[in-house]
Amino acid sequence: MLVLLAGVIVALVVGVRALGGWVGGMVESDDTVEVDPTPEATGTYVPVDCTSADVQLTLTPDATSYALGGTASFEVSITHTGENPCTIDAGLATREIVITSGSDRIWSSADCDTAGSRMLLLAPGNQDVETVTWGTGRSAPGCTADLPAPGAGTYQAVVSAPGLESTTVVLRLG
Repeated sequence: MLVLLAGVIVALVVGVRALGGWVGGMVESDDTVEVDPTPEATGTYVPVDCTSADVQLTLTPDATSYALGGTASFEVSITHTGENPCTIDAGLATREIVITSGSDRIWSSADCDTAGSRMLLLAPGNQDVETVTWGTGRSAPGCTADLPAPGAGTYQAVVSAPGLESTTVVLRLG
């Protein structure tokens, strides 16, 4: 009986060692998989053009009344109100301030623009603010000179960009 018990113990020890070697061999195998704790993105996000759902244009004059021949200053703000980054051209040719009196187009920030485009990448909550001045004179496409000066009266100003427009601001000259 003692010999039988000794045989069972030896068989168990040999079996456990064999099992331990097999499990250990699995862990020490060359087939291990490494896991990167900081995985890289598999794609690249490309921002799209801003739409009226993404941004808000605001035109704020420094006053509502100006002397003939004076200078008006406008604060133009582009505020990102959307959820995803987007791009917008904030150059004066595309983000254009237009001053009118009835159907008479008086002035545009795009008429004499030499700066060209100014592309912005806006993230949610970003705001771009720029000051634009108007010498209370007329302009025309191509920056035509010697245009008649506007007279005393009421004028409307609005800023727009492709697919976007601010609310109209009323100004008085004279």
